[in-house]
Parts: sequence; C-alpha cells; structure tokens
Amino acid sequence: DGNGLNDFFRIVGIEQFPDNNMQIFNRWGVLVYETDGYGGADGQTNVFRGESEGRVTIRESKQLPTGTYYYVLRRFVDGQTLNNAGYLYVNRK
Repeated sequence: DGNGLNDFFRIVGIEQFPDNNMQIFNRWGVLVYETDGYGGADGQTNVFRGESEGRVTIRESKQLPTGTYYYVLRRFVDGQTLNNAGYLYVNRK
C-alpha cells in the first residue's frame, strides 16, 4: 500500500551475495517472478513487490492476487550454489 512497511519481499543481508537468482511461484507451480541480482547493492533494488513479471499466463506488471507463494533463492558463492526456499504471503487490502 506504499506506506513503507512490507511493500516488498525483503531478505536481510542479501546485498552481501550479489550473485544470486530469485524465483517465485504461485500455488500451481507457475513461475510468476524471476530475477538475477535480487536486492541490488542496497537490498531494496530489483525486489519482488507482488507483481507478475509476465511469465506464462500472468500478464506483466499485474498485481498478483492475495495468497501464498513459494520462493527459491539461489546464491552462488565460491563455486558453490547455496539454496534457500520457503513460503511468502501476499496480502491485498
């Protein structure tokens, strides 16, 4: 809602791992968001704001509906791939 609280999916410390890939899927397993370099240099750039990135049947720049989404974060460190995954909830008022 633009109030500065929970306006995007923040991952604390992600700026320390600039070589990364973020994927977010809806509950049917459809990729709705993907980016490299999630968080940018300040942890707040190039982030998921609850909008589709135009994958498959979801239109680009369309707000995603309220619901649970699944994320997969891959960080590439010293030739190794470190994976983190979990759920996030998008709430629309």
